[in-house]
Amino acid sequence: MESPTTLRAVRSWDEAIPQQASDEGALEAILLSVGARGYEQASVREVLERSGISRERFQRRFGSKEACFGQAYEMAVDRICAEVLAAARGAESWRAGFRAALAALLRTVAEQPLLAKALLIEVRAARGQAWAKHQQAVMRAAAAVDSARGQRGARATATALTAQFVVGAVEEAICNEIGAGRTATVERLLPDLAHIAVLNYFGEDEAWLELGSPNLTPVDPSA
Repeated sequence: MESPTTLRAVRSWDEAIPQQASDEGALEAILLSVGARGYEQASVREVLERSGISRERFQRRFGSKEACFGQAYEMAVDRICAEVLAAARGAESWRAGFRAALAALLRTVAEQPLLAKALLIEVRAARGQAWAKHQQAVMRAAAAVDSARGQRGARATATALTAQFVVGAVEEAICNEIGAGRTATVERLLPDLAHIAVLNYFGEDEAWLELGSPNLTPVDPSA
């Protein structure tokens, strides 16, 4: 089953138009509902109304709100992870790859704030299958970041925990922006977050060079 594609341009619940009368539409609708209402307030009834599928079909296909959100979460996270890792692939260095992957992630958050809220914040209330997938995604990201230790010039003091710290810092910074309603300008975090990553792996001198990189010019959302 392919991931829903209509989320990319959705910035508000009123703009959301899931695929009608389809399982994919129900998965999209649960993500949008959770992003707009919060997990506790999102309801199966709203998903049915928004997607156009019957309650009988929903029960047969998913069984519960938790199971539906869990499946939707897995599908969305797999898609985003693939996009982020693809952005880093082929980069000339770890640092360039990290910048490209981070830029792709921040762009997704800016373009899809409802999805971002569902995946990064409301998953903490959902727990279950979705939370397990979230933890897997975090560990996958940490493993990719941890490859910095194999690069020339990497600090000998860096450990596997360094990657977990960097990934945690990125997630926390993004969650703060989502919670404050600043997703439209979230891409401005790119220079500071890249600086933190390079600082922890390559030291202060390299980190300050990274902060001034022309590739880290914050995006003007009004442009």
